[in-house]
Amino acid sequence: MYSVVDIESKANKVLLSYFESKGKTIEAPIDPIDILEYKGYSVDYVNGKYDKNTYGTLKIKDKVVEVNADISYNEGMENFTIAHEIGHIELHATNLKNSDSPECDLTALNNDSQIEKEADIFAACILMPEDLVKEAFYQIRKSPLFLKDGFLLRLIGKKNKTKRALNFASMVIAQGKFNVSKYAMINRLITLRLIKGIGYQKNRLNHESKPDMN
Repeated sequence: MYSVVDIESKANKVLLSYFESKGKTIEAPIDPIDILEYKGYSVDYVNGKYDKNTYGTLKIKDKVVEVNADISYNEGMENFTIAHEIGHIELHATNLKNSDSPECDLTALNNDSQIEKEADIFAACILMPEDLVKEAFYQIRKSPLFLKDGFLLRLIGKKNKTKRALNFASMVIAQGKFNVSKYAMINRLITLRLIKGIGYQKNRLNHESKPDMN
């Protein structure tokens, strides 16, 4: 079991090693396919093998990440899936060498295993490095966004509160050139305590587990 701090550190080490190999400093957008290939793995887009709720599978023996071809139309979901599997490689490969990994099932709410949560956190860390997210955020506003439940917000309702968070996430994505979904960015901003007053978002196209903050 890894803490969020441990996972963030491992993701940063992967990023630093990868960008040093390119002679560059860490910058967005982060290309998870290129990082996967740098780690000695390849991507195989598969048709008809997985149902709509299964996005990808890591095959340790073959050093292949299989991705459900049905999600390739959605760049944010595709990137998060591949980054999630890089998380399994970095965090769990030793224990998975003798079998295929659990499916990267980002939408199945009953798949709440610890290693899937950890891989989700790793994906968020590697696609949205803390320093780059904060840099983009503070270019937009000077302090964290607090979506408090005041009288006005009770009148406009929860949906409008979420809409405001989504709109702000879009601004951060554009400012920082991140290749992730708005829901992924909202959850990252919550983890970094840059958005307050709203819970972690679960969306059909991009489910991320709430991190264990221990």
